[in-house]
Amino acid sequence: MRIGLDVSKALTPRDGIGRYTRELLQALLDLEQTSAPEHVLELYGFTADDNFDRIRDELSLSPRHRMHRGWPQPDHQLDVFHATTWTVPPHPLGADNSARLLFTCYDLTFLSHPEHHTLDNKIHCLTGLLRANLRDAAFVAISQSTSHALQHHLGIAPERIQLIYPAASPAIAPLPRDEARHRLRQQFGIEDPPIVTVGTLEPRKNLSRLLDAYGGLDASLRMAHPLLVVGGGGWKNQAILERCRELATVHLLGQLEDEELSVLYSAAEVFAYPSLAEGFGLPVVEAMRCGAPVLTSNVSSLPEIAGDAALLIDPTNTVALREGLRELLENDDRRQRLRDLGPACAATFSWAETARQTLDLYRRLIADAPSAAAGPVDSAESAEGAV
Repeated sequence: MRIGLDVSKALTPRDGIGRYTRELLQALLDLEQTSAPEHVLELYGFTADDNFDRIRDELSLSPRHRMHRGWPQPDHQLDVFHATTWTVPPHPLGADNSARLLFTCYDLTFLSHPEHHTLDNKIHCLTGLLRANLRDAAFVAISQSTSHALQHHLGIAPERIQLIYPAASPAIAPLPRDEARHRLRQQFGIEDPPIVTVGTLEPRKNLSRLLDAYGGLDASLRMAHPLLVVGGGGWKNQAILERCRELATVHLLGQLEDEELSVLYSAAEVFAYPSLAEGFGLPVVEAMRCGAPVLTSNVSSLPEIAGDAALLIDPTNTVALREGLRELLENDDRRQRLRDLGPACAATFSWAETARQTLDLYRRLIADAPSAAAGPVDSAESAEGAV
């Protein structure tokens, strides 16, 4: 079984898609340690600057799996190609054009909340999605919310959609609270137990309302609990950045490594994630894993993911958001209850299970293909641009 996988975002500074791709790849490789591998991974999307020897060592990639620069070519032997970045190869793949196409759909917020996306991003996402639909792709939806959106917006039949949840990275690990707050002081110069928020700085993350809600808290609460904003630059965020600078107790930390995120999640007095729409809401699961009391939205996938392990609020209501922050900051019992519930909720999501379900889906797609896509695996087979 030859599986093509787009890993173009797996090694770059990772956004949510990059995290998904890297963790899925690593989990698929880890499965080989517990079961006899029946598949060969053909990894696509590397650039001319990527050092294949270094990457192979970093991933512990055995010689049977291969890396390719650019896209799969029509003559490459593939049984299934898994598109992970909203981009679909422009031509059919595999022997006799019989390779199945699998497309991971994260969310359809560019359709449900188009005002929060750039025109280029809307065109990019919609082009990939429509191309996949026209090519009779199967779809992975990362939540029930995303599955319902695919059916609602594009009329995709439920039998073409497989729900497979992602999970928090194993590198996001809880620390004892005292140790986390000691490292918070050492690494970030933050003395007081913070409110933490994590996400790309873009309108959909609703940071403007969070800043307004935080700014409406009593000055004593703000002084006791600085707001730490973690995330890479997105788009349409100039007003957000200006508002952050207006509030003396708000700290912009930029994009952080997993070890640093583990410190912040574990040290947080509250983790706030009032996003307007999410396909999954990975930071919520990461924060719960580290025992942070979570305040998040009651819309899209977030109630599905957090359940009763978070305080849910209407993200469009600034007053509700402010009172939710106040409730968790001042109510020790409520805060402790969420600390207790969060790790068990996060543990229901596992990359090992994600990889097992994804591999089973590959098998089913290949079994249902009109004809056999490839012959016996030959690890010595050569292909242009592959190592």
